[in-house]
Amino acid sequence: MPEELKADSEEIKVTDRRSFTQSGERREPDQPKLEVPRAPIAPPVPTAGAKEDPYAIGFENFVRYLAQVALHQMTGERNPATGEVETNLEEARQTIEILAMLKEKTRNNLNADEKHTLEDLLVHLKIEFSRRAASAKR
Repeated sequence: MPEELKADSEEIKVTDRRSFTQSGERREPDQPKLEVPRAPIAPPVPTAGAKEDPYAIGFENFVRYLAQVALHQMTGERNPATGEVETNLEEARQTIEILAMLKEKTRNNLNADEKHTLEDLLVHLKIEFSRRAASAKR
């Protein structure tokens, strides 16, 4: 027999890796699934002087987030259809009122830093809102 024919006659093994049989029943896998060990995800290392996780959503971060929302509502965003910058001062006013409500409802329950942050953001947001509302009326 020539050498070419001997190579063709070697046995080939085919492994069916489909999850279901032709009748629709779940098939047991021929080989166990290989699990790649994953290293545990370590939490971020706090920097020197940090009290807590910088990614934690604490009261101060929540208040800062609401202040950013109010600023975004005041400054607006460009409408892709018209190309115009659209602001929403009414929504900004409501967000500022939410911050004022939080200040009222959390009275005597905040530490000094939280109280200062909330009061400082409210003052600056109210000034910016007044400035933008006055220029919108012109």
